[in-house]
This record gives sequence, structure tokens and C-alpha cells, in this order.
Amino acid sequence: MAVAHDDAAPLAPGVSVVRERDLGAVVRAAPALSYEPATDTGEYEQLLDSLFATGAVFPAPPGMVFRSADTLRAWLEQNYVALAEGLAFLSGRCEARVHVRPAAYGMSEAELALSAQEATDAIRSLRHGAVATVTLPEPSPPVLVSVAFLLKANEWNAFSESVLEQERRYTQLRFEQTGPWIPHDFVRLDLGV
Repeated sequence: MAVAHDDAAPLAPGVSVVRERDLGAVVRAAPALSYEPATDTGEYEQLLDSLFATGAVFPAPPGMVFRSADTLRAWLEQNYVALAEGLAFLSGRCEARVHVRPAAYGMSEAELALSAQEATDAIRSLRHGAVATVTLPEPSPPVLVSVAFLLKANEWNAFSESVLEQERRYTQLRFEQTGPWIPHDFVRLDLGV
């Protein structure tokens, strides 16, 4: 399920929209018992991408199941204000992820500590161009830090230039920027019914 405003993109076969006011939950029928979402989420991601191309979207975890369309409508109505405000907040915005790692392998503990401090300083500078940021869970080495940035979509290029500027400034670090993504890291759905 994903929640979007009424102007949803064309849907995949077997996918429909359950509407409540100007919100639409994009759904597919699923078995009522012992449902396990598919391990291949490629189709789900493609659908989210097509919805995201038309506007803001709240992605729900694949496999989220409601007992009926009426239960889903009741949940949408109960959470209408939060969903509508959240979609308005996300409208025109996208997510970038930045992963920072040392430029060289085999650094000493002192060099790694200095690199980690420089990575923190670089991320602090990048935060100025973002609407919001989320530091992602402890990354696996050799990544020193991973951060998600919520950006205005029309400021993507300026942010990308800022990332390159940080890499030029901190020559002992490598920056990997990915996206633009649906702002998964900035969405928390209350699934209580």
C-alpha cells in the first residue's frame, strides 16, 4: 500500500485505489491468512516510482494487510489530517543518501578517527542545504557515516554540487550520493487501527 493524493499514476495490473476524500491508498488484493509478501519487491518499487513521478507518496511496507476496503477507508479517515499534512510536507521533495568512506584502506586508528571527524564536519555542512536529515543506523565499515537528506527537488543539482565540494575539501574521504529517492526515511506510518 502507498498513500498519495488523487492524481495517481497509471497502475499496474491487479492494482487499484481505495479512495477517502482526496487521498488514495494504492492496493492489491492479498490472501487473508498467512500472507507473506514477495521477496522480490521490484514490482512494488516500480509502482512507487511511477506514483512518485506524479507527486508525493507515503510508502507503506510491502505486505501490509487490511481486512477489507472499509477497514482501510476507516484507517485513512482516522489518519486523514496526519496523512494530508505529511503529503503536503513531502510534495516537491525527494531524498538523497550520502555515504562517506575513507579514500584509502588500511588507515591507522588515529587516521580513521580523524577521517570520522572530517566526515561529521562535511555532513554538518551539507545539512544546511536540506529540509531535514536522518542519520542512518551504524554503517558497516569502511563507511564512516550514512545520512539521508530531504531536499527540495528543484535544489537537487545545488546539493550535488555541495557534495562534490565537500569531496574536494576533504581529500581523504570519498562521498557517494544516491537518489533522488522517494523519502522513505522521512515517513513513519502509524499502523494502529
